[in-house]
Amino acid sequence: MSGRRIVVVGTGGRAIGSFIKPLPTEFGDNAQIVGLYDINPARIKGAQKIMETSIPEFDNFETMLKETGADSLIVCSTDSTHAEYVTAGLDKGLDVFSEKPLCTTFEQVQAIRKASETSTGTGLVTHNMRYSSDVAMMKKMVQDGDLGKILHIQFSEYLDRYHGADYFRRWHRKKENSGGLLLQKSSHHFDLINWIADSKPIRVNGLGKLAFYGKNGPFHGERCSTCEHADKCELYADVFIKKDMVTLYQEAEKEDGYFRDACVFGPEIDITDTVNSAITYENGIEASYSIIAYASYEGLDVSVEGTKGRIDFHVRKNTKWAVGHKDASATDSSLANDGDSQEDVNWLKFFTPDGKVQDITQPKGEGGHGGSDPALRKMLFGPDKIADPLGQKAVLEEGVQAVLVGIATNKSIELGGTPVNPQTMELL
Repeated sequence: MSGRRIVVVGTGGRAIGSFIKPLPTEFGDNAQIVGLYDINPARIKGAQKIMETSIPEFDNFETMLKETGADSLIVCSTDSTHAEYVTAGLDKGLDVFSEKPLCTTFEQVQAIRKASETSTGTGLVTHNMRYSSDVAMMKKMVQDGDLGKILHIQFSEYLDRYHGADYFRRWHRKKENSGGLLLQKSSHHFDLINWIADSKPIRVNGLGKLAFYGKNGPFHGERCSTCEHADKCELYADVFIKKDMVTLYQEAEKEDGYFRDACVFGPEIDITDTVNSAITYENGIEASYSIIAYASYEGLDVSVEGTKGRIDFHVRKNTKWAVGHKDASATDSSLANDGDSQEDVNWLKFFTPDGKVQDITQPKGEGGHGGSDPALRKMLFGPDKIADPLGQKAVLEEGVQAVLVGIATNKSIELGGTPVNPQTMELL
């Protein structure tokens, strides 16, 4: 058999829904999954049960690489461990595909860069936002010069109290695991801003705080499923109403003590839920970024202003798919997926200084994230080489640049807004 021999590290919901399950279905022998590794063996077994597969399981990463004859590695583990597996894969000459963020610390950035210098394998980051049909159109118009010289980019995301709260329920709630939302969530956004700017960020100012979750809450418990405040708490979530969540997480608790339904008001939470960041690029473009994780509704706005015109991208989402949503059904066995619903609002418009407005909204594809996930898989794992005129494949250094903005913003926030050079982490 020809084609990629792929091993996967981390067998949570993202790994299952975006890679392990769809790749063999979409590409057959061109994308064989030949091994699974997770620090929690019960989670691997839960994943296999959900997918009805019998992929070889391993309790040792090095053993998996040795025994499977893998040539490709997909990294979907806890964010703070990505660098460990990415560098190990590169050192062995594998093609490495890392979920975002590529890493979470400046030291890990240096380690990945060093490993990539001598590796015979390639490294890519699965920044699926680049594959949104509307985002791709935005990039094309900028690249074609339709907006003239780009002067300013603005990006705002507002996560609602179903989707946003879930980051504070999971392992992401500790900075040591995820780097906070500025790495775990915002690395997609910083990558998009960098991609549109087509330049290197050289100055970051950040302001942020934990304003809603953690110690700010009216109640504090250990986890939703055992909480005495469940009937009074607006953010109580029956995480295990879906049977696949029971299989993948609740039944695996005995192995590592990880709770998938930890209290969003836990006093130990140390990441921010409110952030503003100002970014300056080498080519003179200025960008502003903001994110909150407790909004009354979910959406995002992206604007690109140039000398010839402006693009506005507006999205408003219904998050019935989110874990913990009050409309979740006990009969729905599917894992949470950042999908779309018929109530979603989505438009892309081009404005010119003479007052003209053109609706350039693009048709959505089928599948996760408005078709972005399937498009990414086709580009990265499909048997045929696909032309990439927009540069949608995010190479390792682009993944690095995305996390550098997040790391620098975190540092600036800690220093009360002091500007930081993201390339060196020096104060400016």
